[in-house]
Amino acid sequence: MTLTSFQTVALAALVVYFGRYLKSKIHFIEKYNLPSPVIGGFVVAIVISFLKSQGLFEIHFNKAFEESLMIAFFASVGYSASLRLLKEGGRAVVFFLLLTICGLILQILAGIGAAKMMGLHPLMGVLTGAVSLTGGPGTALAFGPSFEAAGVEGASAIGLTTAMGGIVLGGLVGTPLATYLINKRRLKETHLHTQQQHDDSHFLKSFPGRDLLLHVLALVFIMGIGTTLSSWISSLQITLPVYIGSMIIAAVVRNIEDVKPVFKIKSEWIEEIGGVALTLFIAMAIMSLRLEELRHAALPIIVFLVLQAILVAVTAIGPAFWVAGKDYEASVMSAGYVGFMMGTTANAMANMSSLAQRYGPAPKAFLVIPLVGSCFIDFFNAALVTFCLNLFGR
Repeated sequence: MTLTSFQTVALAALVVYFGRYLKSKIHFIEKYNLPSPVIGGFVVAIVISFLKSQGLFEIHFNKAFEESLMIAFFASVGYSASLRLLKEGGRAVVFFLLLTICGLILQILAGIGAAKMMGLHPLMGVLTGAVSLTGGPGTALAFGPSFEAAGVEGASAIGLTTAMGGIVLGGLVGTPLATYLINKRRLKETHLHTQQQHDDSHFLKSFPGRDLLLHVLALVFIMGIGTTLSSWISSLQITLPVYIGSMIIAAVVRNIEDVKPVFKIKSEWIEEIGGVALTLFIAMAIMSLRLEELRHAALPIIVFLVLQAILVAVTAIGPAFWVAGKDYEASVMSAGYVGFMMGTTANAMANMSSLAQRYGPAPKAFLVIPLVGSCFIDFFNAALVTFCLNLFGR
């Protein structure tokens, strides 16, 4: 059976609803903030792979819209890279960003070293580290084809599985680690404090039609110029994900708008549009994964996850805690660091919200972590991963 491009998108939409249903019914999924399209898509991929292995049913997808959805999301990420916000965040944001970049480099070096020790392709260590953990499911799926072309067989499936494991570990490690710091150093007396939970839904806001159209057109314009830039860079024989150009152009437009708001593009609207694109992209990419490619990768994935979890935990309890100020807010930021270095910014927010509910508010942490985890580190991650692809790719 072969689905058309529109039928494939329609199925992806159903997969998202299915994932949201599972998330509402299964406490484990909700507790560790596993994304709805990841859960729904993975279940559907398992069913499709099983039916195919039994010779009962086979389905082929036309994923003509997949690349466009991916580019739209990363363009929205690029638009969040505001130098004005970085300046407003002050020294705390700058120092924590520098620390995170160092942690990212260590993540890459540790992954490459472990891959070589196990006799695997060096890029396997990059894929199961910076790409899947700091980058998250979306980055893992976006870079998957490039890693497969560079010699890592089944990169998309391996990257996604690692990302899911990282999300779970980020929740399991982050909050207990911060609790240990708070109790050991007696940073703040325990008291109950209620705080509204972070909602990662991309479908709750409504937009006036005309303004929504203008923001969609702006994003499409950025994507058009950005893909042209990517094509030009690729013509220089540089391996580059197709979305990088759009991230760069979006960042340029954002910082021009910050100085002189000609088009009056609101970042939160661009973020919402990009969030919808990401949701559909992930669902579409995951439901079409060839899970049989994971047969020989299970043990290496476990080894990489344990190694990276230890590295991130040590960095969080040491350098991250020290750089953040060695106080209560620093402990909360350490939990956030574990969240986004092992999973997603939503993970980081969930970790910090849990601590804030029990120990009290941490306003600096809730300013610094989203800026570093969702606005700036993706740029450095993409640049470092691209460098590794060009260095180790065949």
